[in-house]
Amino acid sequence: MACLNTLKLEIKTLEQVFPKNHERFQIMSASVDELTCRFVGKNGKKYEIHANITETYPNTPPVWFADSEDPIVTNAVQILTNTQGRDNHVINQVGILLRELCKLHGVPEPPDLDSLSLPVHPAPQQRVPSVTSNGAESGTEEDEEMAAEEDESEGEDDLPLEMVDDAGRSNKTFYMNVILEHYVDYLV
Repeated sequence: MACLNTLKLEIKTLEQVFPKNHERFQIMSASVDELTCRFVGKNGKKYEIHANITETYPNTPPVWFADSEDPIVTNAVQILTNTQGRDNHVINQVGILLRELCKLHGVPEPPDLDSLSLPVHPAPQQRVPSVTSNGAESGTEEDEEMAAEEDESEGEDDLPLEMVDDAGRSNKTFYMNVILEHYVDYLV
């Protein structure tokens, strides 16, 4: 679930940074399964480029292909097959692709490129113990267990959905939705 929410957030960011009227790079359509974008070259020539997002995402990168036979475009797309880890995320893939296309076409990188980054999960809030009237801390074991569960779920962000076990999924989903809501509020 976390991986799907992260993907949706990345897609939303890409659509905001590179709308259909962007001068250099445009997100034409996007879903959790496929991304269609357009690169506008030096002389205004448009190149359609597609990415299929597989079930094993983000462990494996999206599968990219171009409608064009232009070797510059196909070489740029080919680079995306050799990524690993965080570079498999679609938002980083678009950044790599756009930098390479701009370099190969001899055009400046759009300044918007710097605003592409993986969504950062907010740092876990440290528990501030409340103090009772007699001066004793009133931290509970439940608070500590909840924090431990959040720590355990952080490593699952990059796992495909089928690899996340069903046990505890609803708790993890709840916590991730709360975190995502706070992150979206932070962006707006």
